[in-house]
Parts: sequence; C-alpha cells; structure tokens
Amino acid sequence: MANAREQGERLIGAMRKLADKYACIGDVRGRGLMIGVELVKKGSKEPNPPAASAILEKAREGGLLIGKGGLYGNCLRIAPPLSLTEAEADEGIAILSKAIAEASK
Repeated sequence: MANAREQGERLIGAMRKLADKYACIGDVRGRGLMIGVELVKKGSKEPNPPAASAILEKAREGGLLIGKGGLYGNCLRIAPPLSLTEAEADEGIAILSKAIAEASK
C-alpha cells in the first residue's frame, strides 16, 4: 500500500504539471494509483471526448494502455498495478506526456 501511495503521488504530480502546460487538461484527480485526467475544450470546461480518444490512441501506439470513461467519455483512466515501480511510472509519464503533446497539435 505504501508503494501505491508513493507512486500515485508521483503520477498525480506529473499529471498536474502537464495540466499546467496543456489547456486541454481540465482536471486531475485520484487516490493512490487510481487516477483520472479530465479533458476539456481549450478555453472552457466543456468536455472533449475526441481529445480523450486521440490521447488514448497515441498512448497505445507508444506502448501504454490506459482507459477512457466519465459521463461524457472525456476522462482518461489510469490504473496501473499496485506493484508499479518508479522506473515504470517514469516511463508511463513520458509516454503519456508525448501522447498529450502530439494530440494537442
């Protein structure tokens, strides 16, 4: 459980930094290793399901499997195994960061 808390804080912190960088990220929330990233249309809080789909696909192409959900289908669901290592967390952050950058073009 300590590892889940530690790696979860690492992932949530990284996602919040990405939220500061990309206007398409409206909110980052979660607890432990269950994390949600809400995607919105730039300049608003309106849900953006196409952005979620694009990021999901780019992440998959990079080797990272994440889910999509939310009432409007605009949230990325990140739920790695509880045994996630620091190196694996960093690799996932890098892949997701690249996917968001590519999809935001």
